[in-house]
Amino acid sequence: MLTSALNDAIKYNEKFLHSETIRDVADYEEHLLCLENCQAWLEDEYKRIAQGNAQLLPYEKIVR
Repeated sequence: MLTSALNDAIKYNEKFLHSETIRDVADYEEHLLCLENCQAWLEDEYKRIAQGNAQLLPYEKIVR
């Protein structure tokens, strides 16, 4: 669920940055970078945990 929420937030913010709705995009770019960093951390942690747990789906199937 967290992975899905992060993916949605990243997609939304990427579109928002290109929408001409905001004039100063610096704060939103920083926010987007934080979301992407969190997603990368979550992916690394999931893959680390999945190595010892064969019941977990591969990360790539979760983020389709």
